[in-house]
Amino acid sequence: MSDQAAADSLDEFVNTIIEYSGLELSVDVSTYDDQVDVEIRGNDIPLLLGHNGELLNALEYLATKILGRHIPSRIKINFDSEGYRKMREKELTLMAQHAAERVRATKRPFTFEPMTPLERRIVHVALAEQTDIKTESQGEGEDRKVIVFLAN
Repeated sequence: MSDQAAADSLDEFVNTIIEYSGLELSVDVSTYDDQVDVEIRGNDIPLLLGHNGELLNALEYLATKILGRHIPSRIKINFDSEGYRKMREKELTLMAQHAAERVRATKRPFTFEPMTPLERRIVHVALAEQTDIKTESQGEGEDRKVIVFLAN
C-alpha cells in the first residue's frame, strides 16, 4: 500500500468513527517521508483531549491495530490535535525532572500513574542521562507505571 493509499484509508476510517460518535470534529490527513499525520480539529476537542488525551490515544490505537496490517511497517501513523503531543511531551519531561528531584530529596522511589507506552518512553528518555537516577516500568497492560529511584 502506498503512503497516499494509507492516508486515504486512515481518513476514511477516522471520519467514519467521528461520524458515528456524533462529535463535532474534522480530520486532516497528510503524508510525508513514510509518515501519515492525522490532525483532528473541532468544537469537541476538549472531549478528545480530556484525561491526558485518552480518546486521542484510543483513536490512534484503533487505527494502528485495524489498518496496521494493511499499511507497510515503514509508515508511521501519528495522531494529534492542536499541538497536544508536543505539549504533553514537555509536561511529562518536566514531571520526570520534578520526580527525580523529589527522589533525590526524599531518598524514596516515586511512582507515576499508569501511562501509555509512548508516555513511559518519554519519562525514561527524559531521565536517561542522569547517572544518579534510574527508571523502570512495572505492571501489566493499562496498569503499567514508571518508577523513578536512586541508582545507588
